[in-house]
Amino acid sequence: MKNDCVMPLGNLINKLLRGEADEWCETDFRFYLESLTHGDKKKLEQVLKTVDEAIVNWKSLSFISRYEDKIKEWKEGKCSMGEVDELYFEEELWRKEGKRLLTAETLYAAISSKGFINDYHRDAMEKALDDNDIRFLKMDWENMMLAQIRVFRDVVVSSLGVASSKPVNDKRNTGIVLKKLEDYPEEFGIKLCSEFTGYAIQTLYKLISKGEIPCYRRKGEGRAVFFNRDEIRKWKMARRQGTNEEYVEEMNEMLAARTAHFYNNPNKLKK
Repeated sequence: MKNDCVMPLGNLINKLLRGEADEWCETDFRFYLESLTHGDKKKLEQVLKTVDEAIVNWKSLSFISRYEDKIKEWKEGKCSMGEVDELYFEEELWRKEGKRLLTAETLYAAISSKGFINDYHRDAMEKALDDNDIRFLKMDWENMMLAQIRVFRDVVVSSLGVASSKPVNDKRNTGIVLKKLEDYPEEFGIKLCSEFTGYAIQTLYKLISKGEIPCYRRKGEGRAVFFNRDEIRKWKMARRQGTNEEYVEEMNEMLAARTAHFYNNPNKLKK
């Protein structure tokens, strides 16, 4: 993170929304918040408000056209031509204001450019494109683009849970307990590595399988993985453009919960 710890909040939010902060992880966000607010509850509440407003504003910069749906409603006698015209002029105004019109094609292209998580994800997105399911594609695209800022938001909410209601001048007296480097043993397993790096255990195993994180195994101890504290620290500090592990993790959970019907019944993909 280096000097980013003193970065103005607005600059960090912009980086997160542009997908330019892949090197940041949960631990970095905690240290950043500690530097910015020193555990003061009112300051943390203001950070949360600013983040939420930024997310709402980001979402307002694009829209899905409802014009064709409105025409269909008019043909079915469910609305008047005046309502159709009103929606048309409203959407034209949004275009003139610079809002981005989202289509199934543009959303699919944006998602595929970032790379699919797995075959299930690709199949679900291709099915949505074939069905012109813009709303499903939009949900996936938003989850992808907002993944990091939501991690940051979760850290803010977590910090609020232990924050003091009184202004804190000395950061050593905050309610947030941050472990020092020397508090960790020189060698540790996967659980402490997760705490040390801020990466989920599942993410660490993915990095191990790809050979993207320094680790080793002792002879005779099966599949147990060990890490050297100093090696991991250097790896973390040098790490920059990653592989979107946090997004992969979140999308796996989202797809399991919201598109389970695709995975559990492959025949539905053919409909």
